[in-house]
Amino acid sequence: MEERSLNKTEVVISIRKLYKAFGTNAVLKGFDLDLNRAENLAVLGKSGSGKSVLIKCIIGLLKPDSGIINVFNESIPEMEQDELDHIRARIGFLFQSNALYDSMTVRENLAFPLRRHWIEKSQTKELELIEEALENVGLAHTLNMMPVELSGGMRKRIALARTLILRPEIILYDEPTTGLDPITGKEISELMVRIQEKYKTSSIIISHDMNCIKITADRITLLTDGIAYATGSYDELKASDDPVVKQFFD
Repeated sequence: MEERSLNKTEVVISIRKLYKAFGTNAVLKGFDLDLNRAENLAVLGKSGSGKSVLIKCIIGLLKPDSGIINVFNESIPEMEQDELDHIRARIGFLFQSNALYDSMTVRENLAFPLRRHWIEKSQTKELELIEEALENVGLAHTLNMMPVELSGGMRKRIALARTLILRPEIILYDEPTTGLDPITGKEISELMVRIQEKYKTSSIIISHDMNCIKITADRITLLTDGIAYATGSYDELKASDDPVVKQFFD
């Protein structure tokens, strides 16, 4: 994979000794992670390894039992709700299910986050932002279409356009290619890289799709047994002789 130029001088998410259990089920057991500005970092792990729990802790939907989660140098676990709402406006989240509103047009779906976050725009400016977001994902012609009229790959692109509408500094991708055929999955992965390069976004990518990870990830962290077992580039981890690492790349 061709190396992309990164500014690694600034850490936008820092996690140290993160613990989270549900009753007797310990999910995260001292997990560490750093996400650098303008970097795509993939978190790879088996089903039930704690990837979704990790994401929910980062955006404050779950309270960790202990540990540090700093986003933009601010402690997420210590924030009040209004502070969380403010910082979430700087973080985009691409849901695995896309989470589009079936009763709304594409235009209305994209306008929703602008209004939800109390961003005051004229109707003309709002339309400009929506059209730009759609052009970024190659779907300018879908403005007045309904989600039911779109293919799975198109719905994923619209969901990504909606994520981009607030110009987030961080994007959290939850299984961005799940349910897509290999060709469409590759197109979405390449789109994610173009978004990173255009807007210098910093992203955490939760994925089981090794093709997606190979295309998008500058670094990969393996989440195994509740810890960051290994971190490195795709080529570095693929070359590892460690049997725990090798099982993901065989």
